[in-house]
Amino acid sequence: MLDNPLLEAFYAAYNRHDAPAAAALYHADGWHEEIAMEGRREGQVALADGLSGLFRMLPDVRWAPGKVIRSADWTAVNYVMTGTFTLRGGKDGEVPGSRQVVLDGLHLIRIRDDRIEGTRDYWDKGAFLAQIG
Repeated sequence: MLDNPLLEAFYAAYNRHDAPAAAALYHADGWHEEIAMEGRREGQVALADGLSGLFRMLPDVRWAPGKVIRSADWTAVNYVMTGTFTLRGGKDGEVPGSRQVVLDGLHLIRIRDDRIEGTRDYWDKGAFLAQIG
């Protein structure tokens, strides 16, 4: 469906929750922008750290990539992300509950020299907050 080995490796690493492997697909100075959170991470270490945090928050998170549109160095990939948001807190780190999350999103991926230069991730922050309660 993705018809691109780099994109296939990207989503495979995400779905394996392999943050170092996903980050290694980027150039050393690669970047990721989380549009809904108005945040940006730069460099493979920062990218891996950000993904590791996401995998802790949504321990069973999965991405199902859909339609792909290519335009010059940019590739847009629609996806559906599903997972269980783990509520943390309470006494002694107990987990008081969890919430199912289903989000439609869009990755814009800039590819240069067969590696990822940068990504922009678009999803609905309001929908996410409503689902995690």
